[in-house]
Amino acid sequence: MKNKTITIIVLIILVVVLAVSISVYFIKRTPAVNQKGTKSGAEAGNQANAGQPQNKLITDDFSVNLPAGWKQTAPAIGASAMAVYADENIADPQVQKINFKSYFAVSYDTLQGKSMNDYLQIVKNGLLQTIPNVIFTKEQDIMIGGRPARAMEAELTQQGVNFKILMVVIAGQGEDVWVLSFNTTKGSWDGYKEMFYNIAGSFSLKK
Repeated sequence: MKNKTITIIVLIILVVVLAVSISVYFIKRTPAVNQKGTKSGAEAGNQANAGQPQNKLITDDFSVNLPAGWKQTAPAIGASAMAVYADENIADPQVQKINFKSYFAVSYDTLQGKSMNDYLQIVKNGLLQTIPNVIFTKEQDIMIGGRPARAMEAELTQQGVNFKILMVVIAGQGEDVWVLSFNTTKGSWDGYKEMFYNIAGSFSLKK
């Protein structure tokens, strides 16, 4: 349990610092189906605006909406799938310097005998130990596809940039849990918040 939880934490941190830059590179080189056979939600092409039908990121286990301008890319270590806002326009020079683009990732884990509350506390404690400046700003219980879930918002600073994270932990079958992690700059949060929650709300398990 501990090792897998740390993997999810490292995923969140790694993407903030490095993996999104790598992912933008992979977007240009990875075909529509990655090495795991995951179909790209970008196959249908970008839509003119968010009000039109959305593309989907589809795996053998789940599907989730991809808004216009978002592209599936090779997932970072510990993730089942990942998508980057490839068409995002970044004006902040500091953000441009680290080549960051907003992203979301989907990860799988198991409770291994822990309660959901205990699992969530382990994740939070791990984040606090790894990133002492992280601040959890909001938590709420929600439903995703008829399944109980917890949404947690947090803020942190890395490489001189203020980030805002949304992490949604969804109960799966038995002890399965699915973690959707969204990251953007704090300055972009207000414009992306509703979209992030809508993406999370579209998450659907196939079994």
